[in-house]
Amino acid sequence: MKVAQVKLAVICSLAAALSLRLSYSQTPPAELQISPGSVDFGEAQVDSDSPPQTITLSNPTKSNISMQQVITSGIDFSEKHDCGQRLAPGAQCTIQVSFKPAIPGPRIGDLDVMGSDPASPHFIALTGIGK
Repeated sequence: MKVAQVKLAVICSLAAALSLRLSYSQTPPAELQISPGSVDFGEAQVDSDSPPQTITLSNPTKSNISMQQVITSGIDFSEKHDCGQRLAPGAQCTIQVSFKPAIPGPRIGDLDVMGSDPASPHFIALTGIGK
């Protein structure tokens, strides 16, 4: 009987926490919007640049978002951007991400965007296949 009581207590606690969370939910603070959320470059020849793919950052907030860092991880991906140090309210900027596989096979990395918005850092998955 004790196991049943513990299970019931846990279920009741979870239900209370969910109810509390729902009753106190607020509109989350606006944050940087990024599109697309991931990029798949498909296949590319080893040591050859693929055509760049564009990622767009948008600021839907009513205040500036400081752009602290935009970098790629992994040796197979690189980026160029026109974002500057601040993204004004309602403004957008673009990041051109390129894929140049160093070795054959599946390659993964990410684009890391650090800003002053509450959801930062943002990670955009990057994938491709070296052939």
